[in-house]
Amino acid sequence: MEDGRKAAGRALSMKVLTEETLKKNVELSKYTTFGIGGPAQFMVEPRTMEELREALDFAESEGLKVLPLGGGSDILLPDSGFRGLVIRFSRLSYVEVRGRRVVCEAGVYLQRLLNLAAKEGLSGLEPLAGIPGQLGGAIAKNAGSYGREIVELVRSVTILTWDGEIVDTDTRELSIVYRGSRIPDLGLVVRVTLELAEGDPEKITAETEKFLERRKKEQPYGIRSAGCVFKNPENAEPAGYLLDKAGLKGFRIGDAAYSDIHANFIINEGNASYGDIIRLIEIGKERVKDEFGVSLEEEIVVVQDD
Repeated sequence: MEDGRKAAGRALSMKVLTEETLKKNVELSKYTTFGIGGPAQFMVEPRTMEELREALDFAESEGLKVLPLGGGSDILLPDSGFRGLVIRFSRLSYVEVRGRRVVCEAGVYLQRLLNLAAKEGLSGLEPLAGIPGQLGGAIAKNAGSYGREIVELVRSVTILTWDGEIVDTDTRELSIVYRGSRIPDLGLVVRVTLELAEGDPEKITAETEKFLERRKKEQPYGIRSAGCVFKNPENAEPAGYLLDKAGLKGFRIGDAAYSDIHANFIINEGNASYGDIIRLIEIGKERVKDEFGVSLEEEIVVVQDD
């Protein structure tokens, strides 16, 4: 028999989560930058904080696992799909500029944020040009590029905890490290305040374009991938260098291959499967360990196949 809280949560969710916002059996491959992923049992695209909270109530009342998807980058999903509730944040994309501070909801795409910052004459985000994800995921994973980590620009983070509470925090409370934080254990990022530096809009735009062009030359830009597969190990050469020296550039299984531009990217050149990517990851870790004694750790989130 359900307890009172579960019954109340279910009744509330069913009033708000209509077929327009709560969908069933949604194919996930079209929502990931890898182009891989089977059907989600449920998917919700909340438009407000209240809808997001009610989505968590629904998941609890139904005993569902919750998977925040965001922009669909930096993640590998099984061909069999995901049994649970997938949350996409694309409709939570409000942005407001307050002097040198920018208040953003979690679903804002980074490229949109960079374009806005350049227009407003606000500098600091330029090295992140070309990163495809949304702000919430970028904060949770502490996205970074070309010597800049996004945590350096964060002044506060608002989290909706798994218990449904809204909590304002600063970065000291979130244990943000290289490509990680304790945010996934706490809940979902819903709002972020960044503090940028004043600058000349034309110069900021030029710097943004410079970093974007550099990314296009050095990485498989515009090709289906999830970004860097492995974190750069401590006290060793970068992962891409190690994978290259281990002979993995261009190495392929089916339609999945290590990029011949940058070896720390696995690309989907057609109809690559979840299993193809998993096997390439395993081979990469094995070869680097055997040849250099270095243990690589995944940077992308690998969702296990149930």
